[in-house]
Amino acid sequence: MTPEAGDGLQARRAILTGISVLTITGTAGYAALMASRAEDIDAPVPITFAGRGGKALAAGSKAPDFALQSLDGSTIKLSEYLGRPVWINVWASWCPPCRAEMPDIVAVSRDYVTSSETAARSGLAIVLISIGEEAEVVRRYVNTIKVKLPVIVDQEYRITENYRVSGLPTHFFIGPDGHLKDFAIGGLKPKAMRTRLDRLLEQTPR
Repeated sequence: MTPEAGDGLQARRAILTGISVLTITGTAGYAALMASRAEDIDAPVPITFAGRGGKALAAGSKAPDFALQSLDGSTIKLSEYLGRPVWINVWASWCPPCRAEMPDIVAVSRDYVTSSETAARSGLAIVLISIGEEAEVVRRYVNTIKVKLPVIVDQEYRITENYRVSGLPTHFFIGPDGHLKDFAIGGLKPKAMRTRLDRLLEQTPR
């Protein structure tokens, strides 16, 4: 073998070794990313609605208004929260990731929602929208885990007319200007909830 051929072989080996290292590193990095996401969000329950696609809202787009009946019989309108950051959680009591995250939503809400701010109609608002279930079914469930947040009973899936819901639970984070700031599909872990709420509040004028 000539010196030139030997040098070429060594160069090719070095390149292949480098590619192998990059491949292993990239695979490890991807695995780590997936593991972190698995710790951050539980897989959603896929759901489809015949004849209703809803609109896929992009971050920065205006969140469509809605007027839906709450568990206590009052009507809740998104427009009534204009000027406040809003976290909307679309869920159902039969949905496993919804049930898994609901106690965490209740716990996290205690650190972000105060009774004085709620009374003054200021600060973060959290609205839970149950879809496709009768009021009594929803009432029994929320009473079991002592939910004190506003709960909408949307038995006819009306929210899906303007909001695309392809899996449960689905989360929409809306700024005080009424525009969508972030969204997530799947069950959020407490750390993920806090991260998104902190980011939402950072964009809220004091």
